[in-house]
Amino acid sequence: MSYDDAHQTDSSGAPLVSATIVCIDCGSTAHLLTKPDDTGRFWPGDLVSYRCEDCLDRWDLIVPGDEDDDLS
Repeated sequence: MSYDDAHQTDSSGAPLVSATIVCIDCGSTAHLLTKPDDTGRFWPGDLVSYRCEDCLDRWDLIVPGDEDDDLS
């Protein structure tokens, strides 16, 4: 099973973990470094890391859960 077939989505259907993000520092593309667990998934609360292809900054992010959407 590939990453694209196995990753989880939130309640809106958006992926919990994207293969790339926009680097906050330089605006380039940062690629996912972290591999999914043995089931091929990421879970809310997991720590995922990205590395920017241009400035080489590393970004460590926590996978959000649906409860993180509540602002109250």
